[in-house]
Amino acid sequence: MTDPPDPAAVQEPPPDRDQLNDLLWETTTYVELMGEAALAGTPLTLPSSGMLTAVLAEPGITIAEMSRRMPKSQQAISQVAARLEKLGLLERRLGPGRGVGLFVTADGRAMAEIGLTREREMVLRLRELLGDERYDELCRLLTEARAIVRGAGQTGDAGTSA
Repeated sequence: MTDPPDPAAVQEPPPDRDQLNDLLWETTTYVELMGEAALAGTPLTLPSSGMLTAVLAEPGITIAEMSRRMPKSQQAISQVAARLEKLGLLERRLGPGRGVGLFVTADGRAMAEIGLTREREMVLRLRELLGDERYDELCRLLTEARAIVRGAGQTGDAGTSA
């Protein structure tokens, strides 16, 4: 893998007000490609690895609960769960009063460990590419932005302009 060009040497026009969405989309796509490459050779994708991790952290969580906690539809979450079930990595069981819960199988636990290890390696590579200061600053800014945007979405003013 080649190193990226020195950011100081990259001559790009300053972002205009309408460019943020494009920059976020493009950067997300590149990071997702890095993640998918990191998981190559496994049956996992970034969403399925994330689901295994979430279910390991909270056995018995329902698809409805997962959908309320993240910006994904129940249908999208259910599709990932169905794929993991077919692979024998996840199973659905009746939970006490909570409907059908998700549980990681023994094979799923082993695959989740592989997925987490590879994702950590990808994050270390991303930190190396960005440098510690940029990486930390980007994490800080995105954490702030997530809280602001999540709050705006919950109050219904996500589509209003400032």
